[in-house]
Order: sequence, then C-alpha cells, then structure tokens
Amino acid sequence: MLKGYLLVHKKNFVRDVVPWVGALVVLAFAPYFVSASLRSFLLFLLMWIALSQSFNIFTGLTGYVNFGFVAFYGLGGYGMTMTLLSLNIPIYAAMVIGGVISSLFAFAISWPTLRLRGAYFAIAMLSLAQALFVIFDNWNFVNSATGYTIPVKYYDPVLQYYYMLAVAAVTVLCLYVIMNSRLGLALKAIKQNEETAVSIGINATFYKAVAFGISAFFAGLAGGAATWTITIIDPPSAFDTTITLTAISMSMLGGLGTIAGPIIGAVILYSIEHYFGLTLPYLHLIVFGIIIIVVVLLIPQGIMGEIISRMKKSRRQEVGEEG
Repeated sequence: MLKGYLLVHKKNFVRDVVPWVGALVVLAFAPYFVSASLRSFLLFLLMWIALSQSFNIFTGLTGYVNFGFVAFYGLGGYGMTMTLLSLNIPIYAAMVIGGVISSLFAFAISWPTLRLRGAYFAIAMLSLAQALFVIFDNWNFVNSATGYTIPVKYYDPVLQYYYMLAVAAVTVLCLYVIMNSRLGLALKAIKQNEETAVSIGINATFYKAVAFGISAFFAGLAGGAATWTITIIDPPSAFDTTITLTAISMSMLGGLGTIAGPIIGAVILYSIEHYFGLTLPYLHLIVFGIIIIVVVLLIPQGIMGEIISRMKKSRRQEVGEEG
C-alpha cells in the first residue's frame, strides 16, 4: 500500500511540478540570450501572470469577483515607493512592505465587504478602488496628483526582470500550495455552496479573509515591482481600472480556479496587447471584449476549465466502457 501511495504521489509530482520548473529555468536564463526589447516583453508578461494569478487566488477559489482588485496593486506601488524614498532601505524590503500594506488593507476591509455577495460585493469593491483614487489624487501626504518618481540610481532592467520572475513564480507556487491544502478545500466548498459549507462548520468569513489577504499581498508585490520598472507612480496609473479588467479577462480566458489557466490567458492577451500597442493603440481593448464574449458563450469555464472538463468526461466514458 505504501509503495502504491509513493508511486501515485511521485507521478503527481512529476506531472504537476517538473514542467513548471523547466519553464522557470528557461525564463531564468532568458536575459542572457534575448534582446532588450524581448526581455522587456517577458518582464511585463510576468507581471500580468503574477497579477492574474493573485486575482485567481481569491476570485478563482471563492467565486467572489473582485472589481476593486487594482486597489491592492496601487497600494503596493505606493507603499514600496514611499517606504523606499522616506526610509532609504533596500528596494526588496520596500517591496515586501508594499505587499504587506496591501494585505493589511485587505484584512481591514474584509469584515464588512466579505459579508456581501455577488453584484453587491463587486460594486462595493469597485467603489472602494475609485474612492482610493480620489483620496490619493487629493492627499498631500502621498504627494496628491503629482505622485512620485523612482530615482535613476535604482534602475536595473536585468534585476527588475529577475524580481518580477520571482514574484510570478512564488505567486504560482502559493496558488498550487493553497489548492492542495485544507484552505483550498474550504474555499472550494465555499465556492460550490457557501450555506452548506457554513452548515458543516466551515468558518467562511475567516477563510475568505485569508484568501483575500494573500491575493492582496501578491498584487501589492507585483504593483511594487511594476512601479520600480516604470519608475513613476501617480493616482491615474496606480488605480487604473483597466488593470482589474485585464486581470479578469486573462483569468476568465484561461480558466478561473486553475493554475495554468491565468498563465495561458496572460500569454494570449498580453501578446495581443503588445502587438496592437505597437501598431494600433487601444484596439486591443476591442479584441479583449470580443474574446471574452466568445469565452462566455462557448467555453464559460475558460480554456483550461474546458480541457479539464473534457478529460474528466473522457475518463468517465473509459470507466463506463470497462464496467
């Protein structure tokens, strides 16, 4: 029995982990053999992978659509920048502080917001993100509409690439760990039927708040890394609702609640955005809209969701034929 257990888990490990390690190794060596423009493309692709996966940690596992997701991105960027400029600490430490600030904000608002459901939660979060934009745009403590600029001495494109790679990799790893943990099981039960989950003793508010805080932490890390790369931050860029809509689109296209789904969605949609950005700016938003309409109508579970569903159906048919 023990031998069979080890064989099954070894097979699962090889299937689940080895391909990702291979991809990580390729990306780690990429700066040594790609051009500067391609490295920049990969850096921002990694940013979108981190953002779509951090969005997936909460929305994909709970079913609560967070339309205020950009708030965590913006707070992470501001937290990193202000900490860096005021305390003059290492930029890595400043970025972690930015992520912690985003996470603490998520926990602070979790008690009232996570008691809402469906459209009420989505609208509440969207309103909250817009409120943060107005506050930061008029608050002298955060330099109001002027924002901040990262000093040129911190500019290091290769180091920025590796930091973004680390953020994306750790975000994906965290999602994998959550999905294979007790927290993941609780969130899955909440997503399927929250009333039933509560009735069997699952503390839905607590588990949702934990997922909310983790999602915010990684979004804040990505926001800090993006600000370091872009070198400027102000309210319009930090709290741009397009960031939320893009993260939602990538996750939906690839498949919410899956590990590979948001990565696939990010690769497809950011490639489209990058191509049209070089030729016809903003046309990619129309393309995004068309893609999402097609996904909702034809494959509502997303690309990976559809693949997983077909694989399960095929296995059931094979078992039925054997029976």
